[in-house]
Amino acid sequence: MASSPGSVMTASLLNRPDGYRHVPASEWTDLQSGDRVWIYDVAWGVGTGRVDDVSQHQELLWVILEPGGRRLICGTDDVEVWAA
Repeated sequence: MASSPGSVMTASLLNRPDGYRHVPASEWTDLQSGDRVWIYDVAWGVGTGRVDDVSQHQELLWVILEPGGRRLICGTDDVEVWAA
């Protein structure tokens, strides 16, 4: 699925790492534990980390953030997930 122009601009302005692709919530089940991700959440900002777990039945994604912490991301949140 192609990224919207707005999400590409947001990612560029917030220094998304090169080579990452936008992954809409409907495709989070394609992500695997350990995959590197870059996240932009309107409520808390930008973060990088690795996928910890993905719900197979709902759009829920657990990410272990760098340098530390763990965050649950919901597909209905105003969030963008990009994977390496």
